[in-house]
Amino acid sequence: MVSLGVALAMLAGCSASKTHGIVAGTVTLEGSALAEGTVRFVPIDEASQTASARIADGKFTAKVPVGRMRVEFSAPKVTGRQRMYDAPDSPEVDIVGELLPAKYNIRSELTYEVRPGEQSYEIELFEQQQQE
Repeated sequence: MVSLGVALAMLAGCSASKTHGIVAGTVTLEGSALAEGTVRFVPIDEASQTASARIADGKFTAKVPVGRMRVEFSAPKVTGRQRMYDAPDSPEVDIVGELLPAKYNIRSELTYEVRPGEQSYEIELFEQQQQE
């Protein structure tokens, strides 16, 4: 019982932080939940640390420093298979590339203002350029 109380107190302390926010979100690609990937929060002012979280079935939760963040997404895409080494009995492995366009990862201009406490971030990504 005592250890349960200590654990709950520690969790409450994490969520009540003035220096971090808990960002829970959903990511969809062309209207469907992004099966798997990573979200990264990169500080625009470079004064705090980068935070990241795994995306599974379109959902993620990350503990992120407070402040304005550039948001980057990446997701794996199997593009083929290759032998591990040059021999007839070599096992094959997947060749993995990036599913998402660079505008969502290395060239991302998406931003999010992280506040203390819990918050929600929902975003729809598109593989092709949207027509206006």
